Amino acid sequence: MPELTIDFHTHLLEKRIKPEDYWKAAKAKKLDAIAITEHSFENPAKAYEMLLEKKPRGITLIPGIEISSEAGHLLVLGKNKDIYSIESLFRKGISIKEAMAIAKVKGLLLIIAHPWGFSSDSAAYILGEKKLKALVEKEKIGIEAFNGMFGNVSSFFYATNWVRKPMNFFDFLEKSRIGKKTRLSKLGKKGREKLDKKGKEILERCTKPFELSKNAAFVTAGSDAHNPKRIGTGIIKLTTKGKDIESILNAVQNKKNVKWIGPYVKETSKGYTIDKTSMQKKEVLSGLKYATKSKIVKKIKRKKSNS
Repeated sequence: MPELTIDFHTHLLEKRIKPEDYWKAAKAKKLDAIAITEHSFENPAKAYEMLLEKKPRGITLIPGIEISSEAGHLLVLGKNKDIYSIESLFRKGISIKEAMAIAKVKGLLLIIAHPWGFSSDSAAYILGEKKLKALVEKEKIGIEAFNGMFGNVSSFFYATNWVRKPMNFFDFLEKSRIGKKTRLSKLGKKGREKLDKKGKEILERCTKPFELSKNAAFVTAGSDAHNPKRIGTGIIKLTTKGKDIESILNAVQNKKNVKWIGPYVKETSKGYTIDKTSMQKKEVLSGLKYATKSKIVKKIKRKKSNS
């Protein structure tokens, strides 16, 4: 069976990306498939149509939406553009129960995006870790195990930049556990001055989705790209029966088909190497600042109300 490289989480309209630049970036990363998951409030149907019109041969475009539910952001993936005619998905604050019911009836895949992302839009902070874990264990819902937005700092917990061979998902889980134990502890000693306590918290946001994924129905990964340079910085390597949308969505629902999940990797004569070209210090610091901003605001409001 073919092994495809896929980015399941991208955007187009929010930063006014030109379709030509989007596809140029996807081709540069040699992606076999990519999902356009524009935010529900940014006209996802328009984003899909713009990309479909300019789509190059050889890359499969998967229609999707990033919806704003009561439990945070969820990715919804469909087999065709009919997904954009389901009005309920565009309602802000839709209950996760209703979203799951729609997905079941319409044959859609529902995924919890960046579970430990920003505190204002991620399930682990809105529902709480205990409720999130119970939800994942009970329901047929996917987990975005790797999000490229936090991938810049994730390199700290990868045991090495070299991957000698593709791994299935269960092997990769074990590797991430080892990385968590070794790299995070090292960061506590060597990286305190640069990233201090907050940096360690961000690294944990990268590792916790992997742990949660053990009990998830299926897993995905994506760049969460809002500009072309970020496309492909979060990927999944997946064995499928074909390159069509239906084959891809069927394959991703079986974790045994997952060979790699994480940052973009390049194949060389020695094996696979993690591409670090997009990992810049400025972006790391920007991510840390953004991720902690809402918590700071909440603390200020709490102090004012108590005074």
